Amino acid sequence: MNNIEWKFKAEYAKSNRSQCRFCHSKINCNELRLAIMVQSTFFDGRIPTWYHYDCFWYCGKVLSEDDFPGLDNLRWDDQEKIRKRIQGESVILFTLSELVVFNIFKHYTSYCLWTVFLISSGAILTVRMRLSSLRNQTFYCLWTNLYVFYLNLYNYECNNEAATKSDEMLEISVDQPIRSSLCALCRKKVQSVRMHVRKGNQKTRKSYDIDCFFNTYDSVQVLQNLTVDKIIDFDLLPVDCQQDIQNRLQKRKIEIDSEHEKKKRKEEEGTSNSKGKCFTTEEKEKKMLNIQCDKFWEIKDNLRNNLTKREMEKLLLHNGQQITRKFEITSHLADCIMFGPLEPCPACEQGQLFFSSRFNSYLCGGDISAWTKCKYSTQKPGRKKFTIPELLSDNNYLKCLPKDGEHSERLFSSRRPLVSNLLKGINFFIQPDLHDVKRNIEKLGGTVVAQLTSKVMLAIFSESSLQSESCSNFVLKMSEKRIACVSESFVDQLQNIPLHDALAKCKINSWDADSIEVKRDQIGYSSLEKKTSGSSKRKKFEEDSDHGKVIIKGGGAVHACSGLHEIAHVYQQNGKPYDVVLNAVDVDSGRNSYYKLQILKHDHLNQFWVSRAWGRIGTTIGSHLLESFDTALEAVEFFCEVYLEKTGNGWNSKKFVKYSNKFYPVKIDYFTKIPSPPKIKPGSKSTLPKAVKELMKLIFNVQAFKHTMLEFSVDLNKMPLGNLATDQIQRAFNILSQVKKILKMDNSQLSEMERRIKITDYSNQFYTLIPHNFGIESPTLLNTEDLLKIKWDLLENLKDIHIAYKILHCDTGDEDPMDVHYAKLCTKIEPLSKRSAEYKRIVKYAQNTHASTHDGYTLQIENVFSVERSGELERYAEFKKLHNRMLLWHGSRLSNFVGIISQGLRIAPPESLITGHMFGKGIYFADMVSKSANYCNATTEDPHGLLLLCEVALGDMYELTEPEFLTKLPRGKHSVKGLGMNVPNPAEVEIIDDGVMVPLGKAVQSNIRESSLQYNEYVIYNVKQMNIKYLVKMKFQFK
Repeated sequence: MNNIEWKFKAEYAKSNRSQCRFCHSKINCNELRLAIMVQSTFFDGRIPTWYHYDCFWYCGKVLSEDDFPGLDNLRWDDQEKIRKRIQGESVILFTLSELVVFNIFKHYTSYCLWTVFLISSGAILTVRMRLSSLRNQTFYCLWTNLYVFYLNLYNYECNNEAATKSDEMLEISVDQPIRSSLCALCRKKVQSVRMHVRKGNQKTRKSYDIDCFFNTYDSVQVLQNLTVDKIIDFDLLPVDCQQDIQNRLQKRKIEIDSEHEKKKRKEEEGTSNSKGKCFTTEEKEKKMLNIQCDKFWEIKDNLRNNLTKREMEKLLLHNGQQITRKFEITSHLADCIMFGPLEPCPACEQGQLFFSSRFNSYLCGGDISAWTKCKYSTQKPGRKKFTIPELLSDNNYLKCLPKDGEHSERLFSSRRPLVSNLLKGINFFIQPDLHDVKRNIEKLGGTVVAQLTSKVMLAIFSESSLQSESCSNFVLKMSEKRIACVSESFVDQLQNIPLHDALAKCKINSWDADSIEVKRDQIGYSSLEKKTSGSSKRKKFEEDSDHGKVIIKGGGAVHACSGLHEIAHVYQQNGKPYDVVLNAVDVDSGRNSYYKLQILKHDHLNQFWVSRAWGRIGTTIGSHLLESFDTALEAVEFFCEVYLEKTGNGWNSKKFVKYSNKFYPVKIDYFTKIPSPPKIKPGSKSTLPKAVKELMKLIFNVQAFKHTMLEFSVDLNKMPLGNLATDQIQRAFNILSQVKKILKMDNSQLSEMERRIKITDYSNQFYTLIPHNFGIESPTLLNTEDLLKIKWDLLENLKDIHIAYKILHCDTGDEDPMDVHYAKLCTKIEPLSKRSAEYKRIVKYAQNTHASTHDGYTLQIENVFSVERSGELERYAEFKKLHNRMLLWHGSRLSNFVGIISQGLRIAPPESLITGHMFGKGIYFADMVSKSANYCNATTEDPHGLLLLCEVALGDMYELTEPEFLTKLPRGKHSVKGLGMNVPNPAEVEIIDDGVMVPLGKAVQSNIRESSLQYNEYVIYNVKQMNIKYLVKMKFQFK
């Protein structure tokens, strides 16, 4: 089962200790209580805030009974009471005379807000309530024994009219546009006729271009009933404009009438064929469920009255049932008596099955692996005969149970649980006349937007409407923005099949469209955007950048929350620090927890502390505890006890074993063997040229490293930058490789359930090894190749950042740190004179080859450096004699350049992902500067980027116009060239340095007319075929 944020909870109070959060009075034991589930501020989980049944409805906004997990566990009368309350109007009715008796209404004017007439004494009033009304005047009604908030008062007779018509009171006027008039929908200048709409009691009106008004206005009833007589100032228009509007109204009315006729005919056919039968089936099912529920509760009541808890446990154990926290003992025992004891889970072969009314089925409480829970679910579990042990055979109630061993079969509700956050985070654009679909989408947590913008992830239209001329604008926009479109049956399909399957089944777009995951990334629904979101709920738990500040002392990083970093350090024995960071991630439950544990020793005194901190990664959710000890032995013993409790492993165990529901240690390298910061300020005594000093500051910029990691949603507080152990990064690489293999398997090799279980297992492992900041959102399942590519790039960046940090933390002695870091690069870097022919050639190359489609920025060269990597020229020597050598561009993130300069350009290893490699795993180059510049990932906040110019020995090229993943070049070929439709002018190629070609001509169309590439790409598969010649420092000037 995927993670579901249940908003509410219903049960009977287990004791007298709970208190209503509304009226602050006690909730009695066994009394029905309802809860709103909220995020705990002290640990990574959700907790219930309890209310009396009557008090709950003033605070909880319930859209569906499916928002209540466990509703089927209640007595039937209580189930029906909640269902009726949800289905009914969320208003409270009083008579005016009742209010006057208690002097509650005397401060308010007794006028109906709809008719503005005086409300007579004894008339029924409607009181509309909202949670925000807590800021208004509060009264306590002794007669009803509950709080009432008075916001709006209506006569009951006109309440429905007020609710339904307030949004449809439209004033429509028309005129010819003034010069600056813009359409409220398309934001373009109105060309011919301007339509004005004033809605409800709004003081302002919106203006639309006539085309937008008739094609996209969302009130079908208005356009259907609209006539020229109802349009204000219609007679003032020119005759041709009047005629145009009349024609449009007539055409739109015919279309609407046709749609309504089809819909009515369809409904009539459905009614005649199946309505009567469904009604009978539903009533019959409801009656049988009622009988089953009453019988089940009769057994539960008898068990509570006649058996102790220990006796119930003995009965369960005797019948082969495990005692777990997953279920209530009385309910599970009643299930076994009524339907028969459950066989073990057939999937994991050891888990205990139990009934979950949340999912309307039996679930497994076991584990598939140490990382992942078993997901087995069924409505027909294996059963066996219920037997009574001899020790309890004399019990009066158990004697009365039938001894024939026959059990009834559990009946299940035919409805599929739909929770109100099922479509959370998805932006919809809906065909204007599909009002019911809009309401259902919003009930399920989806967001319906008014305009078809790039933020839309999914559109919903009827198939017939897509073919109509009136929707041609929509079709054009959806295809341009690559928005997927589904039919209006999409919501109905969610009742029977999962979201992913419903999308596939109801898809009706004929154009290429992005997946929902891709659209989420494009509009900033990634974890980075979640972290910086402006919503108050997310900001409430957002972690400060200094919250997890690392203070290195002794053997590790002293917890900032301990408050002891100035007087204590991490204690260690035999060189091993007593310091550990533990992680636990569960994609299904949404868990993303950390637990930090360390021993601290006073810098001067023989005093010890054990510091503990826990919570949710990337948030302020959590707490900490500091305990003092007199001796190191006591502190170590306590530390080891806690470590064993949290991990299941001893502190001194040679091989760590992961256990279910336990934490896993993250290996952190704090570079603790490095001495304290250098005495000499970096660059103060360096003999390097000024331009090289600035370059060194740029490529060793820690803030740039942090920005890169934040883009990938890595948590920098739980995993300090550059400190993740390399072997742990390699394990994460291996996990992604395994996921890649699973995604490639077809259904004959792996069932959909098995695939999801394995992907979930590897996702849990990956996020445990590489801590991610998801805020309060759930961790993302690694179930797409696009997401795998993002995570693979993350790990590549982590490796390069780790290289940079090793250099930054090297021993500088009495030398200037900048000179030491430069020497560690093993590369000779010299700035070119801006007057030199080389510099001018490179400037011309950059200016001429900026592609016209990359028009979001311009490039300004700030410096050009000649580069000579140690040993690279000798390595390139055997290919220098090869024909067809070119000077080509290569771009990458700033965070990668320490690794590139010190170790050279590298080819992805064989186990790396295929995604993103159009022509296989090689080193890619371009002859258009902006094509490579796009890979710098520069931003308006960090506008600088670095590009390489490399001499590449291409030899005989294998030319392609379509993607082809190559593992081996064809015989006689040395490289691959992806042929683009726009290329630098071949007539302007310059020849330099023993025949090296520089394609610095301005872009022209090539003789290739059909190609999937806009611009050329060059790929080599041997690192010896290239030599880095120049490093170009660019400034991106965004438009």
